[in-house]
Amino acid sequence: MNAGLVLTNGVVYTVDAARSRHEAVAVRDGRIVCVGSRADVEPFVGPRTQVVDLGGCLLLPGFIDAHMHPKFASDELFQVMLGGRRSLAECLAAIRRFADEHRDVPAILGFGWDPAALPEHEMTAAALDTVVADRPVAMADDSAHSQWVNSAMLRLLGITKETADPDGGAIERLADGTPSGMLREAWAWVERAVPGADVAERAAGLRHFQRNVAGRYGMTTVHESGVRPGEPAALAYEQLRRDDELTARFCISLSVEPDLPLEEQLEAAVQERARLAGPPLHCRSVKLFADGVIEAHTAWLNEPYADRPGYRGEHIWEPQALAQASVAAARAGFQLHYHAIGDAATAMSLDAIAAARAATGNTRARDMITHLQLVDPRDIARFAALGVTAVPQPYWFGREPVFDKMYVPFLGVERTDHQYPMRSFWDHRVPVASASDYPVSPPPNPLLAIQRGVLRRGMDTPEPCEELWPEEAVGVEQMIESFTINGAYANFLEAETGSIEVGKSADLAVLSDNILETSPESIHHAEVLLTVFRGAPVHATGPFAGLAPD
Repeated sequence: MNAGLVLTNGVVYTVDAARSRHEAVAVRDGRIVCVGSRADVEPFVGPRTQVVDLGGCLLLPGFIDAHMHPKFASDELFQVMLGGRRSLAECLAAIRRFADEHRDVPAILGFGWDPAALPEHEMTAAALDTVVADRPVAMADDSAHSQWVNSAMLRLLGITKETADPDGGAIERLADGTPSGMLREAWAWVERAVPGADVAERAAGLRHFQRNVAGRYGMTTVHESGVRPGEPAALAYEQLRRDDELTARFCISLSVEPDLPLEEQLEAAVQERARLAGPPLHCRSVKLFADGVIEAHTAWLNEPYADRPGYRGEHIWEPQALAQASVAAARAGFQLHYHAIGDAATAMSLDAIAAARAATGNTRARDMITHLQLVDPRDIARFAALGVTAVPQPYWFGREPVFDKMYVPFLGVERTDHQYPMRSFWDHRVPVASASDYPVSPPPNPLLAIQRGVLRRGMDTPEPCEELWPEEAVGVEQMIESFTINGAYANFLEAETGSIEVGKSADLAVLSDNILETSPESIHHAEVLLTVFRGAPVHATGPFAGLAPD
């Protein structure tokens, strides 16, 4: 039987067990039926076969992002975007403009301000009140762990001098104890109080994400990390699957939070897992937050913050409660997926995984810990012993100019210079699946992350970016693995995708440059020219323009 699509005259890096290279691939009914030479695929060419000459371009498996938040793509369409604003005045002007243009919106939400670039001591409720006083306003920073709110939002949330801090977070206060307008780790409060995007808006955001993010950057599988059962995002995913509008594979983690009844949350998660079961949706894991972020002093550290003697940050779950939740979720058949920034949070997550393994006897759970900004070297061996997958964000590998302003004062020089291990995981044979944490990392282009994994610095930034812990650099091949077959493994999909092999889904990405041969310094010049999902082109540009639908 003839193939529907043949890609030929390329450099096909399969990422199979042998890391073999070929020059052509044949696809039929969405699956790969031949990988080999041009002569090997010739018998699959018929009168209706679409034959694409790759012109020597590099063909890789479609990229897999193991931790991101596509549901928030709707924010780019319906909220204030503060990324790139370099002053308080710029932020306030953008918020005022949005408010004037959206007078019917009952509450104004936004995202993306940079805590390293803005004067947080001036980011008060009073400052926001000068531009919007009649409606609640909440602006999340670029990590989503700090919320800048106005007085109307404080009233809506019921936050006063007497209000206790949220679990694992803080209400910043003025000298007299009045809430200043800066909240740490209170995002759940805001989400519950303010009607967020509805199903239609989340669906629009997912369409936008597929077209302008996933397809553009060669991503064919992504892990949506943190959806509440029954929320509009979950319903939007169901809608797009029902309407056959999904042009990427989505693996979904369901949120489990410390301030809600555990049994009820897991019961709802089990029901949602059943609703979201079936390709191209997969729902196998739950998401738990061990701590916050260093920028907000809410990351949980082994040693105190350099600028706050005796203070080690916050754990969002009490250690015993995290272990209990992990055991219960594992018994319900869920893979465990943890947010851990600080070294103490990573250790606490490993402790919880060990408890779950002991309770269930399941040694093949493939639990994941993501972010891993600070890791005690002794814990890397525990990753290997427990079979835990490390999910770093290589986009953050680099000593940015803000380090001296933020991380050195917070962490001291020694810890600042030893952030984001990578090679150590490989050396201990720990599975490493890379991710972007989109929308925290804009743009979530795997090629930029691959470059940073190799160089430990960024070449695409307007300001110089120095090497960060260069001893932790890995090779291009390892970085590609982390964005392909290892991401598939982390999501129990290695039999379906992650490499170019006969029988697997034809999830493919064609690059403009052969990054296996070019200098690492030039990788950021490469781009994805063609993305294929299940045998169908979903993004095409340059010499392949016209192959994908508009």
